[in-house]
Amino acid sequence: MTKPKILISEDEVIIAEDLAACLEELGYETCAIDSGEETINMIRDTKPDLVLLDINLRGKADGIDIGLRIKNEFKIPFIFLTAYADKATIDRAKKTEPDGFLVKPFDLKSLRSAIEIALYKHDHKAEETEDAPAPTSHKEQEIATDYIFVKVKHRIIKVLYSDILWVEAYDNYSFIVTADQKYLVSSTLKDMEHKLPAQNFVRVHRSYIANLDKIEALEENSVVFSKGDIPIGKSYKKTLMSRFNII
Repeated sequence: MTKPKILISEDEVIIAEDLAACLEELGYETCAIDSGEETINMIRDTKPDLVLLDINLRGKADGIDIGLRIKNEFKIPFIFLTAYADKATIDRAKKTEPDGFLVKPFDLKSLRSAIEIALYKHDHKAEETEDAPAPTSHKEQEIATDYIFVKVKHRIIKVLYSDILWVEAYDNYSFIVTADQKYLVSSTLKDMEHKLPAQNFVRVHRSYIANLDKIEALEENSVVFSKGDIPIGKSYKKTLMSRFNII
């Protein structure tokens, strides 16, 4: 799979180099580093998938000015980086509709989450602008009962219900977890509860849905799978236990 290309626009050299090292560790490609003066030209030359943009760049144009040009000219996602900003600056920044904000200093987990969500939202938005496919007949819908499709980058991938271990809430998104993959989807856990077949999937916690067929053991406060375990919420335990033939 091609690594997403990320351009860093940051005028603090040490911060920019540290950020590039973090991106490499997370599996991304840093296609360019700029202090702000040539960011627009570098975007034209390197065609990044996303821009990490310091909001307080020093120069003729600050990060907000550059962010507005990125939105209008390139229509690629960008994330503002900031250590501090007054209310007036934040109000200006919001009008550019960035795909995220990261407050310095940030850790690898926060950086990865911000990038993945920004890329996912951008790809999802682009796909929604394309012509919608012709509606399927009821007969065709009935056939597609043992799998769902999830959007990953520019692909739509089939995921069998039988491959899903559990589904995990992540803000207004959800992670679908299989034995070897973790897919981020733009559905809340409540939405996923309605989309998944009730005979196989059950809510076990306010943040988790479990595939009953994949459960290997039940402990006092957790459900055990081959890949790991997830917690059982007190209010969900009785319903969960009623789904098993326990002797």
